[in-house]
Amino acid sequence: MEHTVPAWNKDRILAAVRYACRFIPAFLLAVLMTVSLTVTKFQLTDGDKGSKVDSLYLVLMILMLGASVIVPILGRGRINSVIGGIAYVIFPFLCFFLLEYYSHNPFKDSPVMKDGIMMLNVLFFYLLCLTITFLTTRSDVALAVTAVVPMLFGFANYLASSFRDAPIYPWDILSFGTAVSVLDNYKIEMTSRLWFILYTFVFMIGFAFLVGFRFKMERRRIWVNFAAAAVSLSLFVGFFFYVRSDSAEKKYGYYPYLFSSSYLYKYNGTALTFLWTTKYLKMDKPAGYSPNELKELYEQYHQPEDEPETKPNIIVIMNEAFSDLSVLGNFTTNKDYLPYINSLTENTVKGNVYVSVKGGNTPNSEFEFLSGTSMAYLPTGSIPFQQYINSEMPSMVSQLEELGYGTTAMHPYPASGWEREEVYERLGFDSAYFLPDFSGANRIRSYVSDYGMYRKLISLFEETRKSGDDTPQFFFGVTMQNHGSYKKVNNFTPDIEITELPMDSSSTNYEIASYLSLIKRSDDAFRYLVEYFSRIDEPTVILMFGDHQPNDYIAKPILSLNGINDINAADLKTQQLRWQTPYIVWSNYEIDEELKMPSCDTSLNYLGSMLLRHAGLPLTPFQQWLTEELQPLYPIMNANCYVDADGTFHSAAGLTAIPQLRTYAQLQYNLVFDSKGRVKELFGISR
Repeated sequence: MEHTVPAWNKDRILAAVRYACRFIPAFLLAVLMTVSLTVTKFQLTDGDKGSKVDSLYLVLMILMLGASVIVPILGRGRINSVIGGIAYVIFPFLCFFLLEYYSHNPFKDSPVMKDGIMMLNVLFFYLLCLTITFLTTRSDVALAVTAVVPMLFGFANYLASSFRDAPIYPWDILSFGTAVSVLDNYKIEMTSRLWFILYTFVFMIGFAFLVGFRFKMERRRIWVNFAAAAVSLSLFVGFFFYVRSDSAEKKYGYYPYLFSSSYLYKYNGTALTFLWTTKYLKMDKPAGYSPNELKELYEQYHQPEDEPETKPNIIVIMNEAFSDLSVLGNFTTNKDYLPYINSLTENTVKGNVYVSVKGGNTPNSEFEFLSGTSMAYLPTGSIPFQQYINSEMPSMVSQLEELGYGTTAMHPYPASGWEREEVYERLGFDSAYFLPDFSGANRIRSYVSDYGMYRKLISLFEETRKSGDDTPQFFFGVTMQNHGSYKKVNNFTPDIEITELPMDSSSTNYEIASYLSLIKRSDDAFRYLVEYFSRIDEPTVILMFGDHQPNDYIAKPILSLNGINDINAADLKTQQLRWQTPYIVWSNYEIDEELKMPSCDTSLNYLGSMLLRHAGLPLTPFQQWLTEELQPLYPIMNANCYVDADGTFHSAAGLTAIPQLRTYAQLQYNLVFDSKGRVKELFGISR
């Protein structure tokens, strides 16, 4: 005879399961707390401020764990509803605070947020919660989503700030794939504060489902649901457009300078800053922009050029994170980390180049160099390769192709990174070689070494000559060897260290030693490249420059050795020490003195034109204007500043107030954004 479980037993079992499920948040919190205590050293002893804060975090975490146990016991009665109402009022404010707390305390740490700006940040979370409530008719879903959004965004923003010294902007979503591809090379530091923030968010999400309520009208009044959803959604969308407006910016006094990204986020708040900067996803025309007036500029600089007598091979190496940190101040190493480059004097020009990025966003340096334009006119954090170069665009590459050069790009990393495969084609490269083309190449750590890339370059050069092709060649190579992070790995042992910072004293000092040792490997590889072309009869010019300096955690100890504990608080000129990298130009023949580049400091927007003139090649009208009209007046400019002929540093915020720099903005807009109205003659060789 078949036995069945009585219906009342099934009901009891189901009721017991549902009741038990209410304790899942408590279980998850207990697991998370156990993990955090296991992997993080919480200080439980009295003493310094840090240990007291850690103790406070633990107390609060225990209280949250207790609440997640007690609330389910209370059941679904009136007390539960009251707690749910209180949570609905408090959650959005907590979301604001915790999102900011990833990086700073908005009520205490400088800069302290203005009341009006704080209100806008908090209002975003209230409107988000309200909108989701009426769209789903459930407060638990609304509260949970309202907590999930800042939890995930804040953690991603924490990682971005740690790894590249810049927070997340709207356009960074386009580079998500590239960011993930290098994530395993970085060390995530899970501090007690970070664990507390994540623990609190998980508690809030679980708590939301314990005390949530339903907002749903009877069928005959269902229109109330639709009306509430429409009104709340309209308010949310209206708020989005309002905070992006000039009137809101003026009324509440936003901090407007995008280049001071960390300060910007702290002053304006994370949520408000992200919403506000979406307005920069599309570029507006500069004041006074007129393609017809630019045609007049072409007429002024239109000078038909004769075919150059010599067309040297041109090799440009943009070396990943290559820099000479001695620009930050004095320090002593156990041995020279740039011995070969320091020894070069014959047919050599050296200097520093001011770049617009640090710690990451490499393609922006490529963009400035290859196009002759400046990131000063673009939103901080934007990536032109991904955002703006959507069709063919004149560049140094297309210019050299017009002169009869074979043009080759090289980058030993996946072609999808920063969309280089598409962009290189749009800039005019005949061919491009990426990571799969470097199979068997020498590696240092997990990256293809500089030496490995140079061997590939030389192999390609020799192939063209063996095939009987004697056309001059342009190689543009972007290395990967020195990419962060610089943590300890089994297959690489640093051999350069700063004597004032013993390598074994801390992990940071080890990473500094690792970085300097990689720079020494770059110096060795550059010797190999130069010595090969010194034996070639064909005239050849080689330029190498660094795309940016490494992250702040590499630079800070060196700055501290020289009495600079907070470079962001220093004057503008001192701040720009972090935006300098070296450039080296070498040729295997003697350059005409009239054409030879001066050994001076410059910026990437000028460096390409200077190189072409150094090689004796004709410049486009745009490049002639750039080097003859603009550079003498403002010899340096990057995303943060410009320097006048007297050597005075000025904030980039004042660029458009100066006639020549305003013209530069118009020329750049015509080149990059106005493909239909582009004055093509400005950006090509006159014959």
